[in-house]
Amino acid sequence: MTAPLVLAVDVGTLSARAGLFTRDGRCLVARQAPFRLLRPAEHHAVYRMAEIWAAVGACVREGLAAEPGAAARIAGLAFDATSSLALTATGAPPLDGEADVVCWMDHRGEAEALEIDRTGHRFLDHVGGAVSPETNLPKLLWLKRHRPEAWARLTAARDLCDELAYRATGIDRHSVCGLACKWPYLPHEDEPWCRDLLDALGLDDLIRLGRLAAAPAHVGTVHGPLSEDAARDFGLPAGLPVAVGLIDAEAGALGVLGRDCRPRLNRVLPMIAGTSTSFMPFAPDARRVPGVWGPFKDAVFPGLWMHEAGQSLSGAALDAVLAHHPASPGPPTPERHAAAAAAVLARLDAEGPAFAARRHVVPDWLGNRAPLGDGRVRALLTGIGEETSERSFLEAYYATARALALQTRHIREHLNRHGYAIDTVALAGGHRHNPLLMRLYRDALGCTLVVGEAAEPVLLGTAMVAATAAGLVPDLFGALDAMASEPRALVPDPAWAQAHARAYRTYLTLFEVRNAIERDARAAEAAPLARDVAQAGLAADHG
Repeated sequence: MTAPLVLAVDVGTLSARAGLFTRDGRCLVARQAPFRLLRPAEHHAVYRMAEIWAAVGACVREGLAAEPGAAARIAGLAFDATSSLALTATGAPPLDGEADVVCWMDHRGEAEALEIDRTGHRFLDHVGGAVSPETNLPKLLWLKRHRPEAWARLTAARDLCDELAYRATGIDRHSVCGLACKWPYLPHEDEPWCRDLLDALGLDDLIRLGRLAAAPAHVGTVHGPLSEDAARDFGLPAGLPVAVGLIDAEAGALGVLGRDCRPRLNRVLPMIAGTSTSFMPFAPDARRVPGVWGPFKDAVFPGLWMHEAGQSLSGAALDAVLAHHPASPGPPTPERHAAAAAAVLARLDAEGPAFAARRHVVPDWLGNRAPLGDGRVRALLTGIGEETSERSFLEAYYATARALALQTRHIREHLNRHGYAIDTVALAGGHRHNPLLMRLYRDALGCTLVVGEAAEPVLLGTAMVAATAAGLVPDLFGALDAMASEPRALVPDPAWAQAHARAYRTYLTLFEVRNAIERDARAAEAAPLARDVAQAGLAADHG
């Protein structure tokens, strides 16, 4: 066996995975290693980079060991990662908990995000009109204001995929993917950095960190050769080409787009569904879609624009039902999710749409990425009583899962009102392993659902990036044509169409009710109390 292989490494929210792929996209082996997510304070979510890197090394070594002779056949490697923020500093780690990576789901910068929104800067046109606290700018602004001593010691700030490539090569370089999607960086402009916005926020020193001021590189080009140290750690030859990487959701989009996808880009919605869910459509023009991140030019394919809609908590929302409902069988595990899904499906088969008919959810436990684009809103639930039975647990699980599917339908229709013509959702990610979610996505989206045959679509997308950097294919479209798996369309059950249409109408009504509640709450927060007004007037009279 001498045919070349590529190595793909995916760093998710709680674990790292490594996969070995052939040049036609077959995954020979995949291995996983966990790392810790730390929660030192409310709305804070952080990592220690040393633990992430140790997990990467462990899963790479295990993957290579499982395929004898594979190390000598590796032609190139690539990393994808969540859009988390890695910070390098002199002295002690810059974050609480001896951490140095801010997780994507960290919401400490909600107030800072609102302040950025109030600037009215043109940058907001490329994030759906409002900055998400999940992106890097609000987090960095929070750090400078609340931890000025730590800020003064920073020497570099990188998207996690760039940090991984840096550690593998010793070369400091940024991917257009990370900068375009998560920083105040507009690749289509002559001066991409929004320096006037940074100046206005007091962050004029940001782009002096590390190599942020240098021109970034496109996904799939060569970041640099694998260093001697990383090669020894991984058990690979030094000098192998390491690709310029990408965010994990974008890797998943590559993994599900399919062969000969260019004529279909306006009609296909890649959906990468795990702890959170991202939707990644591509277009040849710069469309403005309110409440949806983007458009980002060159984020994956040079010359094309990309949007990113999403749900901040999706798989994590089902985790929360298992973690917190009084009738839950225990903390979330794959086995407990499988049991809950099977029990719900049995109830649906026995009772039909009457099951949990009064249970509805607007599933925004950690803000709404799309179509509202507001990181401060929260979920709305109906049908909640004092019941603590197993049935109550199953109803909560089902209502949450159905809400995720109905909001996906909402996002698809919203995109279609702004230039897309999406009639197919292409699914990747962990939700494929939950049969309840799969049935709901099949029946409730109002369009065709396709699933690729690849067992590891996110890793497959990253393998395509590695193959491009290794020169096995000419570009990313060539990688898709050579490596993409065959899609399988799931046929919806017509017996459920009316029930899901009725539930969708309820969801849309509750979505507007929740938004009205939020507007009233913010008005109350902004208005001074009547007694404060009276006291101020009294003081003026006695002045």
